[in-house]
Amino acid sequence: MRLLQKLIVGMGIALAAGTASAGASQQQADQLGKSLTMWGADPAGNADKTIPAYTGGLPDTTAPPGWVKGSGRYDVGPYDGEKPLFSITASDYEKYADRLSAGTIAMLKKYPEFRVDVYPTHRSVTHSSNWLSHCKTNAAQAKISSNGNGFSDAYSCVPFPIPTTGAEVIWNMATTDLWGVHTNIRESTWYIDADGHLTDVGQLDGDFAQLYQDPKRDALDGGAIEFRIGTWMGPPSQVGSKILQRLPVNYDKTDALTWVYFPGQRRTRVAPDYAYDTPIAADGGAINYDELFGFTGSLDRYDFKIVGKKELYVMYNSSRMLFAPVDKMLVKSVVNPDVSRWELHRVWVVEATLKAGKRHVQPRRTLYIDEDTWACVASDAYDQAGALFKAGFYPVLPLWDKEAFAQGIVFYDLSKRSTYIEAQSRPNDFIKASEHIDDISKFTPSAMTASGLR
Repeated sequence: MRLLQKLIVGMGIALAAGTASAGASQQQADQLGKSLTMWGADPAGNADKTIPAYTGGLPDTTAPPGWVKGSGRYDVGPYDGEKPLFSITASDYEKYADRLSAGTIAMLKKYPEFRVDVYPTHRSVTHSSNWLSHCKTNAAQAKISSNGNGFSDAYSCVPFPIPTTGAEVIWNMATTDLWGVHTNIRESTWYIDADGHLTDVGQLDGDFAQLYQDPKRDALDGGAIEFRIGTWMGPPSQVGSKILQRLPVNYDKTDALTWVYFPGQRRTRVAPDYAYDTPIAADGGAINYDELFGFTGSLDRYDFKIVGKKELYVMYNSSRMLFAPVDKMLVKSVVNPDVSRWELHRVWVVEATLKAGKRHVQPRRTLYIDEDTWACVASDAYDQAGALFKAGFYPVLPLWDKEAFAQGIVFYDLSKRSTYIEAQSRPNDFIKASEHIDDISKFTPSAMTASGLR
């Protein structure tokens, strides 16, 4: 930890001067694989041994009892037999406050049924050899644009294993191996209002192609990090609706392009407003476009600052929660503590503050990014008055047979006393990851229209 802090302090950053910033020096990059993991995490355990050393994650031969390989269902996990070490409740949270996000504390104080059951920590996520092979090169060569809204000269591994700015951490989030190279998922979405009424928001088939991760390439082609297609399987009013997104490597050069297809109109149109703090209508308006998985989209409305690193209780190794049937996943308006698993992990803390002259319903946000995955695992959002009003949690699930990981979404709106959840909670929901991209021709507006007309 001390070494990483020295690296952060020691690396000059030219963003304030308006010039592009180069990556780490070769000497600093050489620490990867030695005093740091290849992607920049601290491989050592913590002082009180509540966080173990990183030893490579789960092997791809992992096979928990009852798990069906190739099914796409991770409804049983390798740690299901473990018992909680202890529980944190509203009566004793102050003893653990330094290891809790502001959102977690708010939930403990607001909902008597909310509880944090803490389990042994397992640093279980693995990364592919191809992904790891690019980390040192990226660290030494990657450059972030003058305003932080894009990067260049990196591929496959996160571009900034040794980040010096908050924007670099956000780009690591955007390029990490969440879902793997190419993934098909089916997920269900639920909304619970202040009266405890459960609404089935819908079921979505997702097709995610991470061009940035493709082992058949050595560099980005066309400047897109990722293609996404979502097709609604329900409710009946949404069946057949589709959305296509292309996420760029530099938002100043290429906007995030979004197209939508509605079967009633039988045509595809560009949707430039599907970004920032626009509520996602298909999800009942409970979540904004740039809230997905902590933060998604252009960085141009915020200044991002690294606050530091800390140890935090987060939802991790969450197979039991993410695949629980909805009647077992929920207790009143919160995720059932009996299926939730919290572990102590080291996270980067990044503060997002609204830039002068910019507008957003959340002027300040705090993001907590897991050091082993570069994925956001929790977030706090503050309103115009400075009050905390949203607590986000993004449970991590290692895809032990695919050298990748998945996540769900749990959002609590503290002002409305409502809850929003994305998970694999139906029997036919799944996560099927692949190590290669089979066909990118389907990620075009014309192909999406044609598939809707069939």
